[in-house]
Amino acid sequence: MTRANVKFGLLTFVFFLNSFSNGYSVGDQTHIGAREVSLGNATVALISPFSVFHNQAAFAWMKDFSVAIDYRQPYLIEGFAEKSLAAIIPTPVSNFGFSIHQKSIAGYTESRFGLAMAKPLGKRISAGLQFNYFLVGFPEQGSSRSAFLVEFGVLFQTSKSLSFGFHLFNPSHASIESLYQKSYLPVSATTGLAMKPSANLMFVSAITWCKNNPFSVNMGIEYLFSDCFFIRGGLSGKPIRHSAGLGYRFRFATIDVAFMHHETLGYTPSLSLTLNL
Repeated sequence: MTRANVKFGLLTFVFFLNSFSNGYSVGDQTHIGAREVSLGNATVALISPFSVFHNQAAFAWMKDFSVAIDYRQPYLIEGFAEKSLAAIIPTPVSNFGFSIHQKSIAGYTESRFGLAMAKPLGKRISAGLQFNYFLVGFPEQGSSRSAFLVEFGVLFQTSKSLSFGFHLFNPSHASIESLYQKSYLPVSATTGLAMKPSANLMFVSAITWCKNNPFSVNMGIEYLFSDCFFIRGGLSGKPIRHSAGLGYRFRFATIDVAFMHHETLGYTPSLSLTLNL
């Protein structure tokens, strides 16, 4: 048996075990955005279009219309892909966000559609709320299951160099019907910070709690070599995952690449493109 076949079998087993035993696992859903992944996914206090997936309160401070796309191939397994789209629309009343995330592998498809709103509540604090439609499909069996859920976040900026974020996913404890039983999507809570000791250096960290799972500690570092070139590194767990990446910023576009290493399943490459219009 080849290594690729072993990975495929193990991954499929993990999907169905996590999804329909003790509740659906939301951990891997937050690995969206190459910059975010390369920073160890410690993203709860970062401001970017991908904040629609990590902390809706953060994109309240964005002033430009932004569109971002992300593609990753988990563990380099052929036929296994994750695709994401995020769009931020600023208005005088509040900022609005739209997001799509899809994960697919043979015999299994997972989609998430989100509509969010975020607004500053003062000079230093903002809040955001998102409604999601979550769909799990089994193409080979011609069936699918769906659920509605909410998430919200808060961002507090003590200064231009220090921010604190908090995000709560699925506080209503929504459930989804599998082929065999009713499973409850777990509640997850994340808190963390982003600190910029200088204009060229940033540290991020986050702690995530998820019901029926241990605490996860994530951290990352980003260094700006010039006006347009970034280098990043991160660490997250459990299980332990190492990540690294690069970013290049043009006049109105940014390209980010990242590689994440899982101690058991191997490498996952990510590629993102962000346009600020």
